Amino acid sequence: MIASLKDLEKLLKLCRKQGVTEIKLGEVELKLGDLPKNDVMEHDPANPYANFPEGELTPDQLAFYSAGGIPENDPENIQ
Repeated sequence: MIASLKDLEKLLKLCRKQGVTEIKLGEVELKLGDLPKNDVMEHDPANPYANFPEGELTPDQLAFYSAGGIPENDPENIQ
């Protein structure tokens, strides 16, 4: 299931998004604490490009943003 650091980052982001604070996979157990306030991305309706990822977007990101997605919900924008 988790073959790379990118897979782990995606899992952790999904856990954060869904409000999961603890996860156990086999012998590995993770407990997620609160993010520091300055690391939490916030949506700014006055600036729709705030927190938009820099550089080339993946095909999944192109589809996500073309459907009206916001950076806070981007499954590949892990910060």
